Amino acid sequence: MSKSNQAETSAKNLLNYGLLGWALGAVAVPIYIQVPYLYTRIYEVPSAWVGIILLLSRLLDAVLDPAIGLWVDRRSAKGNSGNSGNRYALPLLLSVPLLLLGMAGVFFPLGDTPTEYAASLMASLIVVHLGYSFASIAYQAWGAELGHTDKERSTYVAVREGVGILGVVFAVSLALETNAGLIFTVFAVMLVLGMYLLLKFSPQPDTAARQTANALGNSFSKAQSSVTASIRKGLADIVQPLRRENFRKLMGVFLCNGLAAALPATLVPFYMRDRLGLGDSDQWVLAVYFLVGAASTVFWVWLSSKIGLARAWLLGMLLSIPAFVVVVVLGEGDLAGYLLVCVVTGFALGADLSLPAALVARLIEENGERGKTEGTYFGLWNWVNKFNLALAPSFALGTLQWFNYSADMAKTDSYQGMGLLEQLANDPLLWVYALLPCALKLLAIVLLGRSGLASLNSTQPNKATGSTS
Repeated sequence: MSKSNQAETSAKNLLNYGLLGWALGAVAVPIYIQVPYLYTRIYEVPSAWVGIILLLSRLLDAVLDPAIGLWVDRRSAKGNSGNSGNRYALPLLLSVPLLLLGMAGVFFPLGDTPTEYAASLMASLIVVHLGYSFASIAYQAWGAELGHTDKERSTYVAVREGVGILGVVFAVSLALETNAGLIFTVFAVMLVLGMYLLLKFSPQPDTAARQTANALGNSFSKAQSSVTASIRKGLADIVQPLRRENFRKLMGVFLCNGLAAALPATLVPFYMRDRLGLGDSDQWVLAVYFLVGAASTVFWVWLSSKIGLARAWLLGMLLSIPAFVVVVVLGEGDLAGYLLVCVVTGFALGADLSLPAALVARLIEENGERGKTEGTYFGLWNWVNKFNLALAPSFALGTLQWFNYSADMAKTDSYQGMGLLEQLANDPLLWVYALLPCALKLLAIVLLGRSGLASLNSTQPNKATGSTS
């Protein structure tokens, strides 16, 4: 690696870019891990209601993600001299008040009845998701412009997601119902600090790329002659990445793999408390899972530099399947067994954190669109991610309510007298938490293996264009 590349990925540059990930991690994961349990068990909102609220709030927000990505791409640097012409600065700054206001509403809901708590949650989540969209799309697109090789791309992604895991660990290691004030205060401090370091000291996106993007944005604004034409042009540009066959295939893999991760994430508090009998004092088990995931990104970045991003990601998915099977046979008090599962799946998590987004950045360059369409690509990418996070809680919580699941189901004499297969047939928590994710992981592996993405050159960038068929 040249000295200039070493400077690009210096510890200082990586920290200045990556620290904002702490706050974004403390937003995203606790919402779909802790919020369902908090509102169903503490605020007594029916689980089906919570599932519908999570679904609707994310779908309403996800519809805007591709449009936000396109807006980020079309932003002109003119008139933004205070931010050195950085087209990502405004959406990042817009996200701050939205995230602060929305998270305050989630942590401290208004009302006195389950119906009022549900309405407060819905309003707060819409604000949170909108702020998260502005921040995450601009943040990911910025990072995609900083790397020129697969190793650089995956390094920036790994640092961003690894630091984000630290925010996740802080949030999920504390019970939200008793530590909301502390979690929110630290989140607010880290959000402001991370945003300041990013905008003030982080490496800037490539100048030439920004000039190209600005030229495209200026030509667009001159070309539009009517509102109808503008809307038609905007919709065409939003779906432009989907015309690339390689991106469509990657989106299919990400959809299956993301849903396989979102389902157990929604149900993990129920599994730990109801089946294993673990309480709030055992939240450190989740911290181990996320910390192992953050630490393992170093290995996955190294491995991807040897065998390629897609092949390394495929190995990560394969690794997680046996661990999902093991959780089916665990029962009350099996803390050691579950800890082993968390270590193995946490190690596999490192691949999901560091490699898929780097693959998107790689495809953008393969398609000859570097510096032009990062926002649009990641807008669609976030749309799929939010679709997963919207579908998983509504499906998982709705299934539990449909089958009249109860917290003490696994503790009844009749249940304990059943064989394993009979338990699986009668316990919706087991097959939604473990078996369905296994099937989705296997499907993602098949799709990735047949996608042709594993044949991408893993070390040197080139400008081969993806098929538009």
